[in-house]
Amino acid sequence: MPHLLLLIGDPGKARNDNHERLPGAFERAGWQVTVADHDDLEIRAGCLCITHVPLESFDLIWPLGFGRLATYLDRMQMLRNLPAERFVVSPDALVWLHGKHRWLEHMPETHTSADAARLHDVMTSGGDWVLKPTAGSYGRDVRLVNGGAITVAEIEAHLKTCGDGYLLAQRFVAEIRLGEQRTLTAGGELIATYTRLPGTGITSNLAAGGQPEPGSLTPDQTDIARNIARELAAEGAGFAAIDLVGSRLMEVNVANPGGLGTLVELGVGDFTDQVVAAILRRHEMPPGL
Repeated sequence: MPHLLLLIGDPGKARNDNHERLPGAFERAGWQVTVADHDDLEIRAGCLCITHVPLESFDLIWPLGFGRLATYLDRMQMLRNLPAERFVVSPDALVWLHGKHRWLEHMPETHTSADAARLHDVMTSGGDWVLKPTAGSYGRDVRLVNGGAITVAEIEAHLKTCGDGYLLAQRFVAEIRLGEQRTLTAGGELIATYTRLPGTGITSNLAAGGQPEPGSLTPDQTDIARNIARELAAEGAGFAAIDLVGSRLMEVNVANPGGLGTLVELGVGDFTDQVVAAILRRHEMPPGL
């Protein structure tokens, strides 16, 4: 029986139920599943292990989410000792593909800096802007700036709120008020789409008050999503979410994208088994090997 290692963080802090849905889907496909904490990863006399079990004994490994920030880089370095094809989402994909910079050609005009004055120059050049942390999630600390009406001091305060890191200033896309299309992709295939409507603010993230409803992609959006999905799979991201507003890409989530539970709640369907089947096709592993 083939064996999957699923690495997860604290289930009590999870923003979705992937850690519950995915093991069941792999088991239905004839796989044994071991679920462990990210921080159980260790090296024992040169052997990469999880709770004394060598990682070489697993057919597939899936780090679901980033785990603790304090151990993140060490764990990525350790995991990278294994071939990338052993992972559903590889360490390289977690480091390089998650976020707001990989596909800039598909995104609205974007500027990133850790310098408040430089961001101020950009945002006061005209038009409406969205200011947000580059490494943020769940719609936190996202601010709409109408007509560039913001001071350097306000940007500096926002930088401090976001941990004194980088901030991203992006041209506001007015179509966001009509909703954002989230598409789940697995193994380079498009799985399902739903719409995320913004709540009281401008972010459509469900954790920040956005509201889901059934949705679909236009032909143009389908082409964009399909091309990005193929690139994701080719670069080691076997499961991801692609967020589009009109023809513009907002973000790609490869760490632990929500949506499977939302699609069930909306009555669209449970696509968890389809996700696992697409992943196994990508790895040329039929159910139960």
